[in-house]
Amino acid sequence: MHTIGYKNRVLRAFKSHRTHEPVDDRPRRHDGYGARGSGGVAAVTVAVVAGVGEGFGETIARRLADAGYAVGLFARSADYLDDLAADIVDAGGDALAVPTDLSDPAAIVAGFDRVRDELGPTEVMIYNPSVPAPGHLFDVDLDAFETVYEVVLRGAFCVAREAIGDMLDAGGGTVIFTGTSIARRPFGNLIAWDTAGPALRGLAGSLVHRFGPRGIHVAYVVVDGAIAGPGESAVDRDDDALIDPESMADTYLHLIEQEEHAWTFEIDLRASGDELRF
Repeated sequence: MHTIGYKNRVLRAFKSHRTHEPVDDRPRRHDGYGARGSGGVAAVTVAVVAGVGEGFGETIARRLADAGYAVGLFARSADYLDDLAADIVDAGGDALAVPTDLSDPAAIVAGFDRVRDELGPTEVMIYNPSVPAPGHLFDVDLDAFETVYEVVLRGAFCVAREAIGDMLDAGGGTVIFTGTSIARRPFGNLIAWDTAGPALRGLAGSLVHRFGPRGIHVAYVVVDGAIAGPGESAVDRDDDALIDPESMADTYLHLIEQEEHAWTFEIDLRASGDELRF
């Protein structure tokens, strides 16, 4: 992490951010709070997927679009996002490519501002971080170690702040964090993730305590194993050791659609033929 000027960048990014004081702490559900207009114009429901890549991130983005959401796509690769957004639109969906570095607080604020301007306020936010950092104490690169924290934890904090701000204004919403079983038990050879993973779970837990009573469903998904790669279905290839991304998406959509009287906070997903990691 480049610490020079970091505090100033964060202050600039958030100095004009809304302060949300509770008016009514009773749980509420609010339909259609991403409305683009009135007088016969149908409301649009906006979802942001932060951390879209050629795997589960793309799968859940497509599934959300298929379900009728207008989807904001956050990732660093502009070309990839442009192609994915165009593909979703060609298939009859609504998507907006928002090239965003999730390690940059100011870029995250700008990304959500663009989503608000072009799609509307966020009702559903999925944080799906992916950043490699193999190695332990003496063989992991310090910059790589800090990048994991910048993306996995600080990025999650900044994204949650923007999305939950919209949801509080509207009266409800859903926030889902994609995590790993490292949050429960360190792997021992991935020191950056062994520490950042539990921190992300802690962030999710803090948010559910604070904002669950105010109508915001916060969930943490433990991905306990390897996910089938791009264009690959674990179901189609009958591989019982890989998690199927389409089946994962089914679970996420179920979390989004849950009624407030039976919300799930934590759920774990694994393939039946894989080892347990907790």
